[in-house]
Amino acid sequence: MARRHIDAVMAIDAVSHSRQWSAAMWRRELAAADRRHLVVVHDGDVVAHAGTLQQLDELHITNVATHPEHRSRGHATRLLVELLRAGAAGGAEAATLEVRAADRATHRVYGRLGFSPAGIRPAYYSAPTDDAVIMWLHELSSSAAQARIDAVAATVENKEATA
Repeated sequence: MARRHIDAVMAIDAVSHSRQWSAAMWRRELAAADRRHLVVVHDGDVVAHAGTLQQLDELHITNVATHPEHRSRGHATRLLVELLRAGAAGGAEAATLEVRAADRATHRVYGRLGFSPAGIRPAYYSAPTDDAVIMWLHELSSSAAQARIDAVAATVENKEATA
């Protein structure tokens, strides 16, 4: 992700999240050495994005969103695969994130990647109010975790090849 993508990312977030980051916050994110943000560009347009914050050996998935017209095509999963691989290569041993309790489809995606529920943040989300499920993926650099991530990546690649 580059500064030129900020407006497109903010437009995706406006239709995907109840709380969006400001342009100034995005500029700070892109300038920070411990953050990584990726985008998917389709036909010249940004259609999905995801980002991480890495502190020591922990990777925090900070933001994931896909434009509604481009959902269910594997874009977010592909971004997560790349971010998890980069985190492991950068020394991350665990990854964490929060997801809406009501968003069962996203729970399944994260579960396929190896994330497991570990706790609840009550009323974390607004519009509508919802709890956040805290999920963790431990032993990120293990051969088992990497094999699982590779298997998910292959599924996404096969989906794109047949689309």
